[in-house]
Amino acid sequence: MHGRLARLLRTTAIYGLGGVLLRALGLILLPLFTSHLTPLDYGINAMLGWLTFVIWPLFSVGFGAALAPIYFAAPENARRGCIWTAATILSGSALLLSVLAPLLSGDLSAVILGGPEYTYLAILTLLSASLSIATIPFTLFLQFQERAKTYVVISTLVALMSTALSIWLVVRLGKGVQGLVEASALTQAVSFVMFGSTALSLLGKYNFDAELAKQLLKLGIPLIPSFLFLFVIQDGNKYILQWMAGVQNLGVYAVGFNLGFAMNLFVSAFQTAWLPYFMSYSDKREEAAILFGRVMTYYAFGFGALTLVFFIAAKPVVMLLTQPPYFEASEVVGLSAATQALFGAFYVLLPAIYFANHVRYVGLIQALAALVSVGVNLGLISLFGLAGAALALALGALALVLFTYVWNRIRDRNYLVVRYEWRRLGLFSAVFATYATIAMWHRTLSLGAEVLLSSALTISLPFLIYRLLMVDERKRIWSMARELVRVTSRTEGR
Repeated sequence: MHGRLARLLRTTAIYGLGGVLLRALGLILLPLFTSHLTPLDYGINAMLGWLTFVIWPLFSVGFGAALAPIYFAAPENARRGCIWTAATILSGSALLLSVLAPLLSGDLSAVILGGPEYTYLAILTLLSASLSIATIPFTLFLQFQERAKTYVVISTLVALMSTALSIWLVVRLGKGVQGLVEASALTQAVSFVMFGSTALSLLGKYNFDAELAKQLLKLGIPLIPSFLFLFVIQDGNKYILQWMAGVQNLGVYAVGFNLGFAMNLFVSAFQTAWLPYFMSYSDKREEAAILFGRVMTYYAFGFGALTLVFFIAAKPVVMLLTQPPYFEASEVVGLSAATQALFGAFYVLLPAIYFANHVRYVGLIQALAALVSVGVNLGLISLFGLAGAALALALGALALVLFTYVWNRIRDRNYLVVRYEWRRLGLFSAVFATYATIAMWHRTLSLGAEVLLSSALTISLPFLIYRLLMVDERKRIWSMARELVRVTSRTEGR
C-alpha cells in the first residue's frame, strides 16, 4: 500500500512545489501591493472575479468535470480524439464569449459593480475568461497523461510573468486595479499559447469525433449548474458582504481570503494528481475500499495540519505584510484555508460517484450545500460582518463534504464502500478544533507576542500529529529520515 500511496504523494509534490514557491513570492510582494492598492481596489477586483465565476461555467459547458470520465472510459486509441473534440467545442464557445464581451460588459458592470465606469475592466475580465475556457482541454490532457513536470514548468513561467506584469502596471505605472486586470488578461493569453502549443505537439493529427462530442455535451451540460453552485459556496458571500457591508469591507475580506486561498495551491496539486490516480482503480474496488480510506486519513492529517498553520500564522502575517486598514483580514485567513481543505476532502469522496457513473448527481449535492451556504451567509454576515462571512464560507464547504458522504452511503450497491478510519479522524478533528479555537481567540497582543504564540503552537503541532500515527507509520517516517540523512552525508562528502 505504501508504494501505491507514494505514487500519489510524488505527483502531488511535483504539482505543489511550483505553486508554493510562487505563493511565497506573492507573500513577499503583498506589502508592496497593499501600499499601492486601496481596500476599494481589492473590493472591485474581487467583484470582477465574481463575474468570471458566473460566466465561466456557462461557456465551459461543464467540460471541466465531464472530460475526465469520457476520456478514461474511451479506448486508448480514441483518447486523443476526445481532447481534440473538446478543444474544438470549447474554442467555439470561447470565441462566442469574446464576441459577446463588449455587448454584455456594460450591463454586467452596472449590476455587479454598481455603475458603467468599470465597463472596460469587465470586457477584459470576460476576454480573459474566454482564453481560460479555451485552455481547459490542454491543461487536462497534460494532467491525464501525468506529465506533472511539464505542467508545473509552464504554470511557473506563466505565474512569474503575471507577477512581473502586475508590478509593472500597478507599481511602476500606477494603474491600480486596472493594472491587475490587464496583467491577468495578458497572462491568460500567454497561458493559452504555452499550454496549447505543448498539448498540440503531443496530440498529433487533428481528430474530431462526433460521437464523443455528443457524449461530452450529454454529460457536460447537466453539470453546468454544479459549477454555479460551487461558485455560490466559494464566492457567493462576496456579493452578500458587499451588499451588507460595502465594497471597502469586501476589499479587506478579499485580502484575508486570498492569503488563505494559498491553501488552494496544495489542494489543487492533490486534486490534479488524485483524479487520474483514483480512476486507475475503477476496476479494483476491493483494493480501493481500503486504500481510499487510508488516503482520507493521510489527507486529513497532512492538509488539516497545514490548514492549522494558516490559522496560527494569520495574525502575525497580516500585521507584518499589510497596512493597518487591512489588519481585520486576519479573521478570514484560517477559515479561507479551511474551506480549500474541505473542497479537497470533497474530491476524496468522489470516486464512489465516478465509479457508479453518477457524476450527474454531483450538481444536486452541490445545490443543497449552496442553499446552506446562502442561508448561513445571510445570518452570520448580518451578525458578525467580516468574520461571519469567513465562518459561513467554511460552513458551506463543510456542508458539501457531509452531503457527499451521506449520498455515498444511501445509494445502491453499485457504490464503492470505502473503509474510513473514523477513530483517527475523530481524534484529529478534536486536535484541529482546539488549535483553531486558540488561534482565533480575540486578543490584542503586539507583533512580537503574536510571533511567539504562533511559534509555540506551530512547534507543538507535529508532536500531536505524530502521536496519531500507527507504529508502522512511525517506523516508516524514521526510515525515510535516516535515508535522507545518508543521502545528505554522501552529497556533502563529495
